[in-house]
Amino acid sequence: MLSSEAVSLSGSAVSTVALPALAVLQLRASTTEVAVLAFLGQLPNAFALWAGALSDRHPKRPQLIASDLAAAGALVTIPASALAGALTVGQLCAVAVVLGAARVVHDAAAISLLPALVHPDQLHDANAKIGAASSVADSAGTNAGAALVSAVGPARSVLADALSFLVSAILIWRMRVPETATASRARTGLVRDIADGVRYVARQPTIRTVIAALSTLSFGLAVMNTYWAYYLLVPA
Repeated sequence: MLSSEAVSLSGSAVSTVALPALAVLQLRASTTEVAVLAFLGQLPNAFALWAGALSDRHPKRPQLIASDLAAAGALVTIPASALAGALTVGQLCAVAVVLGAARVVHDAAAISLLPALVHPDQLHDANAKIGAASSVADSAGTNAGAALVSAVGPARSVLADALSFLVSAILIWRMRVPETATASRARTGLVRDIADGVRYVARQPTIRTVIAALSTLSFGLAVMNTYWAYYLLVPA
């Protein structure tokens, strides 16, 4: 699980650099197109509550594998289209949506699966290790992405991300984790499950504060990420 998260996040960090570079440098995207690309990449996050509820209703490992394979398949279309001279900003936007949706499903399933992997007394330590590995992988992947874009171009560099998702899917497939049945939960409504989760968070001061802080930070980063690529990559 730890290796899967680190590998997939490293690859995603490469695409974080490669996709905007591809839009601006190769496709000559406008400021509006770059903003739309960034917006669509973040849009699936709006459905995170639904992804969390669904992850509780179905086995987690198939969700993790399916999301990794979907992301890898979407990414492979970029160098293929670039080689054929048919790559467009619209295709980049579609890929960004698939990547965002895959990440939302993956994250929800991974968080739900972790308690089945370790003893309750080890859960805090396991979360800390995954968080540390994710931070290192994100930083290393961003640096690797910049180097790959410079060395082989943005279109080819996304293959590294596709490969990372395939490796992640293989690692998850090799795991043997007993998952508890979810039949009783499946009989309740999806909206009711979401509402129960929201009410639980609202009643927990610590969790409520952490989520509010993370939401504020994510909003600010999303605003910044909308235009940073355009103004960093386009000559003055």
